[in-house]
Amino acid sequence: MIYQGLKLLLGVSSSIAAYRALDVASSIIKGNGEVRAVLTPNAARLVAPAAFDAITGKRTIASLWESSHAGEMDHLAATKWANVFAIVPATAGTIARLNAGLAEDALSTLAIAWPRPLVIAPAMNPTMFQHVTVQENLARLRARGHRIVGPAWGPTACGDKGQGRLADVEDILIAIVDELRNKPQLPDLAGQHVLITSGPTREFADPVRCITNPSTGRMGIALARQALAAGAKVTMVTGPCDLTFPGNLTKLVRVVTAEEMKQAVLAHLPAATIAIFAAAVSDWRPAASASQKAKKEDGPSEMTLHLVRTPDVATEANKQRKPGQIFVGFAAETENLVANARDKMQRKGFDLVAANPVAVEGAGFASDTNQAILVRRDSEREVAQTTKDLLAVEILAEVSALAAAQTT
Repeated sequence: MIYQGLKLLLGVSSSIAAYRALDVASSIIKGNGEVRAVLTPNAARLVAPAAFDAITGKRTIASLWESSHAGEMDHLAATKWANVFAIVPATAGTIARLNAGLAEDALSTLAIAWPRPLVIAPAMNPTMFQHVTVQENLARLRARGHRIVGPAWGPTACGDKGQGRLADVEDILIAIVDELRNKPQLPDLAGQHVLITSGPTREFADPVRCITNPSTGRMGIALARQALAAGAKVTMVTGPCDLTFPGNLTKLVRVVTAEEMKQAVLAHLPAATIAIFAAAVSDWRPAASASQKAKKEDGPSEMTLHLVRTPDVATEANKQRKPGQIFVGFAAETENLVANARDKMQRKGFDLVAANPVAVEGAGFASDTNQAILVRRDSEREVAQTTKDLLAVEILAEVSALAAAQTT
């Protein structure tokens, strides 16, 4: 990833994950961005400021008593220089100080001098993370517009297992770039449980040959990442995909075929308040699948493959839909985007359809970017080509508006 133009003020607090802030700094420097670090006193005991000096080429701020800027204090000079401020990792104590507006060290003082949203990546023991005060502090910070990344679920340094690990460096870097690009404000999806289908499916003719499509799952993962950042719980049902999934999903279900995806969606639909059908499900499958590989050398020069319909995952889910659930679909089209989207909306019961012009360069499969016309029953809105994470935010904003309309 290229970080040209990024000037990151990188706050580091005293989690054992503090060393991973070095990876964030290194990635940005290698991508032609700039970084200056600011450490809490205890963070400086875990990772020496000299390590950040060596990577960033800039003097690390560990105290406000020594300034390299004549006539101006560091907390003003650094915040005027930077265009993004990220705190990686953010401990429970740092999060509490940010929420309360306390300026007790260099990091919390610079945070008060920062006039824009922060990128905050919590990391702590899972029991600490679940504490009511930590959750309340994060909710208030999110409500003020700050971007919360993670934490991820898994084993922590203390030996416990749960949600508390620092988010993947890749997810943190994406949030930093999104902030640089003035990503639209995330909606508040606290209390929502989002079910997302993602990726392709595969329908096998024999053990080594299958019908599939070029979907990579990038759009579904972007939707999951942004829904999590907006405070929602997220369950993903994904076809074959080699990408990294967010670590703090409520559940990740891996499937291969359309039938497997249907069964997984129906099993998890009752817990969802929002269902987003972003998977590219194969429409047909071979009527029969051979148990052994058909050898090319022994076969005919031509072959006819008998295909039958696969189950329509969204249609089957709509039959079991509960009152109040919001359904979102995608329409990958080469022509008549709005007309085809509205037809799909009517047939499958969608409340919102993102119609993608897949024949347009940068808007099709296996791309880091996308564009869409967001079609609701009473409106249409075009989103110009952008990153899939930014498009995900636009989609979730429409979903949030639909949810709000149900309560009025």
